[in-house]
Amino acid sequence: MLERDAIAAFPGFFPQARLICSARVGFSSFMLFLEIPPDIVALANAAHMFRMQSRERLAMKLPSQVAAACDIHVGYAYVDSHAAGDMDSVLLRAYLHAQRLGARPRDVASPPLHKEFQCIVERGKVTTLYQPIVDFETSQVMGWEAFSRGPENTFFSSPQMLFQLAREAGATFRLEKLCREKALTGLGQVGSNQRLFLNNHSDEIADPNFTPGLLLEEIEAYGLKPHNIVLEFAERQGFKDMNLFFRDIERFRAKGFAIAIDDVGSGDSSLRNITLIRPDFIKFDISLVEGIDTNPYHRSMVETLLFLAQRIGARTIAVGIETETALSSLVSMGVNAGQGNCLGVPGYKPASPCVAIPCKTGFTQADGQSWKCSAPIRELVMPCPTTSENATVREIKEQLADKPAQTSMVVVRNGRPCGLLMQYNTDRHLSTQFGMSLYYNREVARIMDPAPLIVEGDLPIEDVAALAMVRESTKVYDDIIVVDKEKLLGVVSVQRMLDQLTQTQVELAKGANPLSGLPGNVSIEREIERRLKGCHPTAMAYIDLDNFKVYNDVYGFERGDRIILLTADLLREAVKLCGGEGDFLGHIGGDDFLVMADPARVVDICNHIMHHFALRSKELYSPEDAARGYLVGKGRDGQTGRFPLTSLSIAVIDCPMDACFSMELLSNRTAAVKKHAKSVEGNSLVREPLLAATAA
Repeated sequence: MLERDAIAAFPGFFPQARLICSARVGFSSFMLFLEIPPDIVALANAAHMFRMQSRERLAMKLPSQVAAACDIHVGYAYVDSHAAGDMDSVLLRAYLHAQRLGARPRDVASPPLHKEFQCIVERGKVTTLYQPIVDFETSQVMGWEAFSRGPENTFFSSPQMLFQLAREAGATFRLEKLCREKALTGLGQVGSNQRLFLNNHSDEIADPNFTPGLLLEEIEAYGLKPHNIVLEFAERQGFKDMNLFFRDIERFRAKGFAIAIDDVGSGDSSLRNITLIRPDFIKFDISLVEGIDTNPYHRSMVETLLFLAQRIGARTIAVGIETETALSSLVSMGVNAGQGNCLGVPGYKPASPCVAIPCKTGFTQADGQSWKCSAPIRELVMPCPTTSENATVREIKEQLADKPAQTSMVVVRNGRPCGLLMQYNTDRHLSTQFGMSLYYNREVARIMDPAPLIVEGDLPIEDVAALAMVRESTKVYDDIIVVDKEKLLGVVSVQRMLDQLTQTQVELAKGANPLSGLPGNVSIEREIERRLKGCHPTAMAYIDLDNFKVYNDVYGFERGDRIILLTADLLREAVKLCGGEGDFLGHIGGDDFLVMADPARVVDICNHIMHHFALRSKELYSPEDAARGYLVGKGRDGQTGRFPLTSLSIAVIDCPMDACFSMELLSNRTAAVKKHAKSVEGNSLVREPLLAATAA
């Protein structure tokens, strides 16, 4: 564990270092070979700071009596490539020199280093970078995390070094206060619901000088309220006394400040801590986010944390999002927000980037009805290795040795697929206590999935997604085997399928009406095709605004847009209150709308729309026009006259969907029924069957 931490942390203490390799020496020692500039003072300080941090982390993880008896020794030496003797001798001398230095470690940093630190604090030589945090539901920036940095090109340019020495010098509160002031000063104007995430050490909140009243004074000087501030604590720092920490954060929470826990999901995570603290925000560690689109274990961990967050009422934020596929996966899984270079890099000024958030397309949906992708699954097929059921696990492991954890292998019998091996499931079997003995030299049939999901290549992607969704939880991210009349074509990964579904949703969104945001004609035609394919009896309600042109002429296009938006909102409201989950809303264009609903519910939906339109549309007229009940304007013939206030004509066509019909037939039948509806003054509803058009 310490070796892994050293490899990860040492570049932060010595940014100029380049790791060459690491090597174990005996039971409790290891060496790092680094390429670094010849600066013995900087190296000595880096070694000292690493030792101090490692001791601190060890104290957090071990019982106090055990931690007190443990120590960490860090030595260093330069390997002189020009020294006399062979390389083995040179390395041995360097190792022994480092060992001697490590045996008598300093307990404090060098005086020049302390002096430089004091100068930074006294002169306020700290800068702040702001990284945007984007809300996945609204695509808007919900806040920024403030990162503090020391002077560039110095030992303290790394915040890790800065805060490590602050703790050694007992100056954590002074440094944290300086960083807050810098972050607040550079923030500028923010929205009423936007937040500033301020990093804090868990020890600082127990400092008697750091009180809710002090923080309130600091933020009010910049026009901020407590709900604009989130106090963020890194879980990897640990909490010395959880009861005291909980008591302290409750004092701040009582004043309206929010609490966030960072690094959740790192190796040091404790779900118990989260349930005790009940933070307002849970920030997933970057180690979980990396590979989220391909690593099933990361996905399982995130799903567990999402469930926990939902139970305690916390919002979730993914940290370190670097790729669009990772972003798509996190959105699909239900994560609330995220930050990372894919969404916005840290900058000296708070930025509000315009980010296109993928549609939520994932296995959390109740059914496949909202997945719109009728393309055949064969279009996504990738080749895969195959093996016979008599092959041994040893042979399979050798073939998959250099392959990613999500790699699959299809087991075939007489040329037909009969099982599936996922690399990560194979590793899981072998990693059990007797796994190697039980399985390593046995047939793969003992550990393969004998009942994988096998589908025909012509099956629509949306239907395959629905089938994949209902698999056992342990198999939900396994690959899908695709065949053509039982002949193997290849496999499709769940992530590849989700990416395609997401892309389809994006394409459909591009065709949405820009004013109402409702699906446009491309989506309407696809929905009709889907219902025809599934033989779903449907009532199609066409909604048209009467005398809308006159209203536009009298009140202008801006007010006309308001009446369009009112109609769209009423349609959404009616379907939500009176309709069902499978009902569809569309905006054909202009003042024409469409609702596809269950025939048993369509009348209730239409009555709700007409009733509330009659009540709320009056607000869009002047008091005089509303009282008069008509407008004076020009009709389509150019003649001035009196025209009734705008009303709704609704034509409902009942389509059994048990046989194909042309869009021309539907259009002609709709026009006839709409004409009948428009002949009725005021809000009107006319309902006719589609088949009446064929009887003529």
